[in-house]
Amino acid sequence: MKDATVLDRLLVLNLALLIAHQIDAAYWHEWDMFGLPGGIQLFNLLNLVIFLVLLGCAVPVIRRQPSGYAGALVIATGCSLVLPIHAGFALAGYTQFNTPVSMAIIVASWPPAVWQMIIVVRQRRSLFAADS
Repeated sequence: MKDATVLDRLLVLNLALLIAHQIDAAYWHEWDMFGLPGGIQLFNLLNLVIFLVLLGCAVPVIRRQPSGYAGALVIATGCSLVLPIHAGFALAGYTQFNTPVSMAIIVASWPPAVWQMIIVVRQRRSLFAADS
């Protein structure tokens, strides 16, 4: 499979895992874990901003524009942070996200994000050439 096809699939998978996690995060009141004021209202507004940014980053990736390189790295970085953040929460004694599906989504978010970073960095010139 070509790297471009793999990148497209990883991009969709990473965004889907992050969206699923954020839906789950609303159930677990993640804003309390981060100490955010405003409850679900601020949490929803922050998610709106986060997803506008990430989906906006996806557009140049899909179009293979030169700025897609940075967009792909922003998306992969954001998605790769889910596991370490929640590992930190678990080590701090938080008991949220303790269901099998919650834990599976968190753990599953890391490998494809790292894979996406590797593909993007290794294939930068061929994926995001200025004349594409």
